[in-house]
Amino acid sequence: MDSRPHSQEAASTNHVPTLSTAKTIKRSSSYSDPGHEAPTEAILAKKSHEDDYQQQIKVASTALLNDERIGTGSKAGRSLQNVLMDTEHCLRNQRRESLHKRDHK
Repeated sequence: MDSRPHSQEAASTNHVPTLSTAKTIKRSSSYSDPGHEAPTEAILAKKSHEDDYQQQIKVASTALLNDERIGTGSKAGRSLQNVLMDTEHCLRNQRRESLHKRDHK
C-alpha cells in the first residue's frame, strides 16, 4: 500500500471554460427593485385630488382679489396677495421636488 498522500492533477488549459462552453445567464424581465416601486393608484389619485383642491383654492382666491369690494389697496387685499404668493411658491417647490425625484430614479 502506498503511504504517500494523493496528489491533485495540475491545472490544464484543456479544462478552462471558454465563451462557447460557459452557460448563459437568463434574467427575468419581470423583476422590480422593491426600493424603487412605482406609486400605487391610490396614492396617485390622492395626489391628483390634492392638486385639484389647491388649484381651486388658488382660482377662488384670485377671484376674491379681483373683486372691487376687496381690491389690492386694502389690508385684506394685501393679506390675500401674500397668501396667493406663498401658495404659488409652495406649488413651484412641490413641482421641482417631484421632477427631481422622478429624474433620479
